[in-house]
Amino acid sequence: MSGPRAALALATLLGAGPALAAPSCAPAEEAGRRIVRVEAAAEGAMAALEAALARAREDPATTVLELEGTFFLERPIELGPQHAGLVLRAGPRGARLLGGVDLSAVRWRRGPDGVLETRLDDPRLPAGPLDLHLDGLRLEPAREPDADPGDPRAGWLLTQPGSEGVRAFRARPGDLSGLTAEPGLSVLIYDANQWWTNLVRVARLDARTGLVELADNVDWYRLGPGTPFFFAGSRRFLDRAGEWHFDPQRRTLALLPPDDRGLAGRRLVAATLDTLLAVRDTARIAIRGLELGEGSPHGSDRAMPWNQIGGGAIRVDGARAVALCDNRIRGVGVGIALHSVEDVLVRGNRIQGTAGNGIYLGMPWGGRPSRAVRIEANRIEEVGHRFADSAGVLIQGARAVVVVDNRIERTGAFAIYGAQTRGNGEDRIHDIRIEHNLLRDSNLRTADGGAIKLFAATQDEPMEVVIRANWIDGTSHLMVGPDGRFFTPNEFDAARWPQPVSFGIYLDWYARGVVVEGNLLTRAYGGIAIVNGSDNLVRGNWILGGPGAALVIDNKTPQTSGRPPMAGNRIEANLVVRDHPGSGAAQLWDLAAEPGAARFRGNLYWGSALGGRAFRAAPKRFPGGREFGDLALWRSSRYVAGPEHGEDPGILFDPVNGELRVDPRGAVARLGIPPLDPWLLEQVRGTTRRPE
Repeated sequence: MSGPRAALALATLLGAGPALAAPSCAPAEEAGRRIVRVEAAAEGAMAALEAALARAREDPATTVLELEGTFFLERPIELGPQHAGLVLRAGPRGARLLGGVDLSAVRWRRGPDGVLETRLDDPRLPAGPLDLHLDGLRLEPAREPDADPGDPRAGWLLTQPGSEGVRAFRARPGDLSGLTAEPGLSVLIYDANQWWTNLVRVARLDARTGLVELADNVDWYRLGPGTPFFFAGSRRFLDRAGEWHFDPQRRTLALLPPDDRGLAGRRLVAATLDTLLAVRDTARIAIRGLELGEGSPHGSDRAMPWNQIGGGAIRVDGARAVALCDNRIRGVGVGIALHSVEDVLVRGNRIQGTAGNGIYLGMPWGGRPSRAVRIEANRIEEVGHRFADSAGVLIQGARAVVVVDNRIERTGAFAIYGAQTRGNGEDRIHDIRIEHNLLRDSNLRTADGGAIKLFAATQDEPMEVVIRANWIDGTSHLMVGPDGRFFTPNEFDAARWPQPVSFGIYLDWYARGVVVEGNLLTRAYGGIAIVNGSDNLVRGNWILGGPGAALVIDNKTPQTSGRPPMAGNRIEANLVVRDHPGSGAAQLWDLAAEPGAARFRGNLYWGSALGGRAFRAAPKRFPGGREFGDLALWRSSRYVAGPEHGEDPGILFDPVNGELRVDPRGAVARLGIPPLDPWLLEQVRGTTRRPE
């Protein structure tokens, strides 16, 4: 069906009227459908796949398109209005969709330095490989300095004074020794705040003065001194096993194999596609059990290579009643991108090794917000190797969203990020539930991030977000200080600025109307922070360990104009244990003009670090003009609205052996600290880790 009839059918599906049935990936619902099977062949697999898609259009609502084998995609698979109702799934032997060119059969020659070289004249690679994958493993492009996989703070150069602006920066002249602005030379560089990374081409450099001019940086991406960067794109950097380099003038690919096995009989893929599977303006689509990978690290429109919210190995635009279940996605720019969607289920997918976000849910500029989306039981790992400001799940311009039972580990900036960032406010987020997620090792690559963050640039209405019963473990940071060295993971000093900003739960700018309840935070650099926001409730959370401050209220409204002051935040019945030397229990900043900005009541504090500097009200807002104090001084402050406690909580937390016990006669139970959700206790019992 096509033409006017297809348009009418789509209008019926997406327009007003009865809601569509909730999406599902249950195999039982596929019973009785006709199966159109496509098996990958050495030649013509793409044509066979597109022919099967055309055949499925005859009656998509009763059709299962089943794929088996490995498909090297020359262009994205596209599902549109004519495919409404279709099920696309992997067959019993599995289906792999690869977003690149197969280089497994190319002929190599070995140079005297052991480097393998081949010429690439394939027209599908006009500018060379965008990324290279060997047997599904992404190979690192040759770079200078070399990375150290075991130490994220190794392998960087630092910008020098005179780096302000957007078009150029200064390096130490010695760091440019032997370099020229050859075609393909680029630099991955942090912005002045060390929040983002951008990969930009080098237009010109002067090894004598250290000046590096950039060809394609964007105007808002401001540079500064003392920020990390590394060079890529030169043959002279090729000195480590597993690295590669492409010479765009000679059309030559050079590669050092990662091991002694060589390349014979192995799958080598040069990435080309940003999107492998596109679903547009349709409804009732189910995609199940596919493996998608080895695609472009761009993850966005090529006109905006710095913007990693687009792309998507699976990208869904303007569709309704879509289910994406049990797919495996790896080695791409963005895992799943959902734009202006409704009634969508994303469940049981495993997403690994993305250059940008794992899952993006939102809307294009000037588009329609997304709504009614459930992101459930996904496993997302190793997020943001190119775009540091990346999240396992990023929500922007969406409402009625549930993020539940996901496991998200090792992310660039955030595990889960709800962001309203556009000046016109069109991308508001509202009615979000974030619950029962296990979030480990977040914010590994930025100076300002956290495991769960909400941000509102212009949003004055309550967000109505609930963050409940999540286990957040190991939130960290990556930041160079003014002295030109990286902060160590546990380095914290409440009186020093600048320093890393990293929290387990982070309500930033004007986040309002958020409930943070019953979460377990362990080894988080900082605990729970509210910056500028109002009318938020922080209740019954357990914050155990970490070098920073456990509870932070930071008022920056005096720095802005036309904004109401902070008000109505309640911090109640939380358990705070501080044992790391120098760590803080509660830290407040500039709340004097707004005494109602935050009220503390019924919290329980304990630990060896609970001394005379555990509480801070800056600048000098405690009685007697003091800035730091102990629990006794804290109790006498204007910010305490009820009893605050300092007793042994009567708990035993042993993450090495998966144990969390609570004495039923201890202070936690006696003082009314809410018990942890049983799901959290199950996670602790089922998860062990080696001690630090």
